[in-house]
Amino acid sequence: MTECTVFVCKDPNNPVAAAKFGLDEDGQGHFVYGARFTSSTDDAFSFDPINLPLTTQRLMVPVHRDGSFGVLSDAGPNTWGQRLTISICKQAKKPVPITPVDWVLSSFHYGAGCFAFSRSPNEAPSPTIIPVSLDELDARFIKAIDNLDKEIDPYILRLVLPGASLGGVRPKTVVMHDGYEHIAKFNKQDDLFDVSTVEYASMRLAYLAKIEVPDFEQLVIAGRPALLVKRFDRTDNGHRIHYISAHSLLNIGALSNDQREYQTNFSYAGIAEITRPFNPFAVADSHELFRRMVFNILIGNVDDHLRNHGFLMAENNQYRLSPAFDLLPHIGASYMPQSIGVGAFGAASTMMNALSQCRRFFLEDKTAKEIISEVKEAVSNWRQIFRESGVSENDIHLLASCFTAADAAETASNISRGS
Repeated sequence: MTECTVFVCKDPNNPVAAAKFGLDEDGQGHFVYGARFTSSTDDAFSFDPINLPLTTQRLMVPVHRDGSFGVLSDAGPNTWGQRLTISICKQAKKPVPITPVDWVLSSFHYGAGCFAFSRSPNEAPSPTIIPVSLDELDARFIKAIDNLDKEIDPYILRLVLPGASLGGVRPKTVVMHDGYEHIAKFNKQDDLFDVSTVEYASMRLAYLAKIEVPDFEQLVIAGRPALLVKRFDRTDNGHRIHYISAHSLLNIGALSNDQREYQTNFSYAGIAEITRPFNPFAVADSHELFRRMVFNILIGNVDDHLRNHGFLMAENNQYRLSPAFDLLPHIGASYMPQSIGVGAFGAASTMMNALSQCRRFFLEDKTAKEIISEVKEAVSNWRQIFRESGVSENDIHLLASCFTAADAAETASNISRGS
């Protein structure tokens, strides 16, 4: 059995040994909460109220289609973090992580939520790298993230290492800014457009569409555009908030041949419904999810997969929908469906489909149509917002096909005003 201890680090200076996670010889995940943790009335909570209920019994950890282990993998690296970790291991001539346990043990404890990992309950994890100030990111940092196959000197290594805990495909790291942890996201060299600036503009559109987003800023570091996002899984005093992705909660297995799951639980409505037993704000969060679904359709964000939606634990072990993130139009959106279900017609990216199951979001047709109108009005000004945000005319032209529905809304508005 390959195993590790899971620590809850709500207060990073006082980690609490809470559970053991291990893999047997067949690669099956096993999990058990610690007796001291479960008996604590102040600290105990279920890591995943659906798949890992709070109990003293040993549990099987659900293995997802992508080989991840639910909420435990939420706290570990994927794509970018794994690339960076592999590079660091090779340079240090250390073994590259192989199993999910290896991966979480190799992280630098800056992943999503409040978990950290150690080989033993007697070895409390502590961040070996402290996030630097935003001001310390410079041209050498940019060169390092562009050339992960090259040796990184120790000074620059401490700038990039916190990013090894993170997921997503974009180069990123964790920095301190105005006393808070932020994630700094950068363009890749092979990007087809200025992704950081376009994401900044898309976040502005989302805010105008009355969608909850974290604080964000636009930056240029050594000539490279960047997006700075304040972490929403951190408190004002630096404590950490438990986070779980919709991907982990829903635990979707293999899809049926007819992909009926896109009409049921593998969908926005499925996300809205899964937390209702432990979400006192289920109605408001369902309305917010409907608004985000409409927004993603209108901007051509077809990368709206389940990992790009999540929940934060609130008081009394209840959950709230997290602020929106990774909002970005995608080239090819005009002929692609959404990544998850929208309504009765599966993942089809249409307003008719969005309305088809609006009651699953606690919405009557009239209110759902009002939300659609509000989002359309905000997104119809996308060209102006993108220009104000610094998006180039070439990129606006390149992305125009993503906003077909939004442009149609603007045309209809102009006609109604007689312009």
